[in-house]
Amino acid sequence: MAYSDNVPFVVNLKEKHAIELDIVGGKGANLAILFQRGFNVPDAFIITTSAFQYMFNDQLSKDTIMKINEIDVDNIKELESISNSIQKTISTVSLPDDMVNLIIEHYNILCKKNDKINLHVAIRSSATAEDLPENSFAGQQDTYLHVTRENLIEKVKDCWASLYTSRAISYRQKSNIDHKVVKLAVIVQEMLPSEASGVVFTANPITGLRNEVVIDSTLGLGEALVSGLVTPDHYEILIDENQYTEIRIKTIGEKTISIVGKADGGTETLITNENDKKIEALSDKYIIELAKLAKEIEKSYNYQPQDIEWGFTKEKLYVLQTRPITTLFPIPKQCQDQSDLRCMMSFGTIQGFFEPLTPLGESTLRTILSNGMREIGANSSNTVEDDISSNPLKHNIVKAAANRIWIDITNMITSPLGITSKLSMADTGVGKIVNYLICSKRFQSKSFFASLRFFASFLFVVSVIIPIIFKSIRNFLFPRYGKKLYENQIKKYHQFIDKGFEEQNDHDFTHCVNHFINILLRFAPTMVKYAAPCILPAVFSLNILEKIAKDPIDALALTRAVESNPTTEMNLILWKLTVLIRQNVQTLKLFEQKTINDLADMYQNQLFDDNIQLEMNQFFQNYGCRGIGEIDIGRKRWSDEPQLVIQQIKNYLQIINPDKALNKIHEQSKQSAYDTLNRIENQLKWPFIQRPILNLFFNRLKILFSLRESPKFHGIIQTFAKCRKELFRKAHIAVQENIILHIDDICFLYIDELKSLAFDTDNKQYEKANYWKNLISERRNQYNKEMTRKRVPLILLSDGTTYYDATTIPNDNDQVELMEGEYIGSPVSPGIYEGKVRIVDDPINSHLQPGEILVCTATDPAWTSLFPIVGALVLEMGGMLQHGAIVSREYGLPAVVGVANAKIIFHNGQRIQVNGSTGRIQILSDE
Repeated sequence: MAYSDNVPFVVNLKEKHAIELDIVGGKGANLAILFQRGFNVPDAFIITTSAFQYMFNDQLSKDTIMKINEIDVDNIKELESISNSIQKTISTVSLPDDMVNLIIEHYNILCKKNDKINLHVAIRSSATAEDLPENSFAGQQDTYLHVTRENLIEKVKDCWASLYTSRAISYRQKSNIDHKVVKLAVIVQEMLPSEASGVVFTANPITGLRNEVVIDSTLGLGEALVSGLVTPDHYEILIDENQYTEIRIKTIGEKTISIVGKADGGTETLITNENDKKIEALSDKYIIELAKLAKEIEKSYNYQPQDIEWGFTKEKLYVLQTRPITTLFPIPKQCQDQSDLRCMMSFGTIQGFFEPLTPLGESTLRTILSNGMREIGANSSNTVEDDISSNPLKHNIVKAAANRIWIDITNMITSPLGITSKLSMADTGVGKIVNYLICSKRFQSKSFFASLRFFASFLFVVSVIIPIIFKSIRNFLFPRYGKKLYENQIKKYHQFIDKGFEEQNDHDFTHCVNHFINILLRFAPTMVKYAAPCILPAVFSLNILEKIAKDPIDALALTRAVESNPTTEMNLILWKLTVLIRQNVQTLKLFEQKTINDLADMYQNQLFDDNIQLEMNQFFQNYGCRGIGEIDIGRKRWSDEPQLVIQQIKNYLQIINPDKALNKIHEQSKQSAYDTLNRIENQLKWPFIQRPILNLFFNRLKILFSLRESPKFHGIIQTFAKCRKELFRKAHIAVQENIILHIDDICFLYIDELKSLAFDTDNKQYEKANYWKNLISERRNQYNKEMTRKRVPLILLSDGTTYYDATTIPNDNDQVELMEGEYIGSPVSPGIYEGKVRIVDDPINSHLQPGEILVCTATDPAWTSLFPIVGALVLEMGGMLQHGAIVSREYGLPAVVGVANAKIIFHNGQRIQVNGSTGRIQILSDE
């Protein structure tokens, strides 16, 4: 039998089946693609996954392999035991004679081509879950070199068995790859008697630089290099778009050994003599040739960066295999059409949110941000149709990569106006990186007049800039009037939203989507005309207060007196609800005994005592629009998943000390602001002149600074909740018509696609159902994959360079001497606190105890209900105006941000001191 289900057991590299992933695996498919595209690849044949399935389809094999699902991969002993059992089962199986004959027949063809009777071959695994754009899976199965006719079949079985090595099982389990769906093909490839070999990366895997090829080479076979047995020669070669090459870095390694093939099969390790250790494995001629060859291969893969294994013999370069480099952070596709270097800042940095956005969330935010930029004349080349489009090539400033938004700040960096100086207020790391890029001269600074070209329009100056300036001055002079005007406009904005949804209540899906777009377009003009003139004088007042105070940290302490911050108000209302629950003996017992999920079910089913239920309903009516990742309209809200709120009530119930009561802390925090004001007054050099000025700016700060949070909460988050509710109501029709499967499927469409889906639903275009279902399924898979991404850069350049934090940025002017066990970040909320560390990744499962120090990557508003029970805050990301910093100041919590790798440096239970005035963190003891 040579076939199973019409799929051959063995194929050569020329056959059509040889490029089908499910038949030959990732490595096999890539090898055949290279061969069919004319690259210099040693000939081979592939034993397909069909043969693997045929051989191990009996009940014994199934039972043995099913043991994998029952093991704990972190239990090394158990993992090794089951792995060895499975491998033994596979290695001892007997292959049918016709399958053996088929393999030998293809082997004989290779022998004949090479005019040899006993050709040495390499046996390489090729799993269906390896060498893919999303998972390289490199090195998880075994490779056998210089295999001969005598042990060919034995090594094929060993290769099959290596699918179940302990490392392969563990890798799949931790990568959420189903063991049952992974199949293995085996490549039998002509063995190249390499004089030199190695790997070549078509992009720098460390820096991400896309126009830099990195080569590692050694003498003999590449096994010594990939096994880490030698220090290879290392080259970094720059290649520009015109194929001009320059060997930028050359490091000759001590190639102390080389692995070569033996005449009778197998390999042996030779000691390199002293004279040859420093001889380059490749000459410059072949280094350049290899770099260009690598880029040609990358081009053939639609410019997807590749990790390529190569060999060199008889003055010829050969490609042995290629796989995608999966560790590189992707670059926005729009950058591929931009010849000049672009600098992009993570939008998630500003928001303290680094998880991916749903396509609808991304498209919604892009529309809001781009329209806001158009309002101030900074994005005139983009239209609304571009913003809502699913085509990434239409996104000029608000770009996307890895399901995250990236703001192109190149024009800010190249401007001589110094408009990047305040970026550190959003995130200290971003500020340091941008300053470094400006000083590095990688970006050509524009002339003063060139940078002002979009301000040159008289109409623009008259219609936008001058009114903002005059309104800001007016609001500074009459702050309560300006605040009232803004609040009235927010009310009108929501009346427009509500009225539109009421009017289209009986209309079709398309009308609903059109109103949704109109809502997004109305937001920016409202904020530019009414919110900006309130926030600008508040920020200006803070800057003046920093100059008046001897210590700028004192100016930050004054922000604790601000009025009506929506997040602070929310937490105070939640505290009042907690007090009510504590006073109700029956309800208190429920919160002490029942799980969070049980309590959430009770709330949703209206099962609490009437007065408790009424207060909970009121809280969720006002704040149920919030949620983790709330800037993404596609994410669930607290009203959908009330567990986080229930958890916070449970946390608040742990606060027994009356001095720690939230309302008392809030009053104390406010009082500390006035105490700070008195201290500043007492330190004034010319009090008669400076005191009135100090009080004037303090008053403006107190009244207007809270509005910094309002546009997000009242303007975006409440709006998103309303739009989400109405869009989901219409999406229910699409589900009933079987055009999509789930209501939340619409979250995986861009707005232009949502319009098309609405049209298809309204017009009952049932033939489009499969298209929508397949597209949404693909988008969901991509989104879920991005949820597993561990790191996201703060700054991304269009050449691929990534800056994950500012630790690698040289800063000669900011050297601080630290004691042993001491670390430093940026102080954003004054005070000193000692306590135990609690590392938190998920606010729902925080396990926070009262008084612990919260250490996390960043926070968005959904996290801040945790703040009342913590003693201090340490963030890996953030700046003075980041949400966590603002709320920390209002609660009087010492806070330090910009502590790179804080979640690695500190650990749970460790006792530390946090100094929010100096930014210093001292480890006191380990527990």
